[in-house]
Amino acid sequence: MKLIWVHADCLHRQSPAYLAYPDSPSIFVWDDLELQRTGWTMKRIAFVYECLLDLPVMIRRGDPVLEVRRFMEEQQCSGVVTVATPDLHLQAQAKSLKAEILEWEPFVKVTGKLDLRRFSRYWTKVEGLLLP
Repeated sequence: MKLIWVHADCLHRQSPAYLAYPDSPSIFVWDDLELQRTGWTMKRIAFVYECLLDLPVMIRRGDPVLEVRRFMEEQQCSGVVTVATPDLHLQAQAKSLKAEILEWEPFVKVTGKLDLRRFSRYWTKVEGLLLP
């Protein structure tokens, strides 16, 4: 059995991880150091938390790599699976966990660089591609 590692870029029940491993346990870890480094606002933290409430996920706080490994042992899982992310910090953690990375069908195909720090900046760039 695999453990699903949920991160901020895969907060949906229809993520490839939940679809591929529907009966697997899952975990999300609040990383205080990363929250401070990236400057998440309370509004964003609340949004992520509300998304997590809709998922069958264990929520922990601490170092994500350590907490995922600990939960993997508790659940007697053979490995970790997660969803691809453009976030370099999450990519490094996934590599450290030797996680199986599943690709998500893109919401929209965009060429060029995207500013993913604010949804409004992202939406300004993709709105014309999605809405006539």
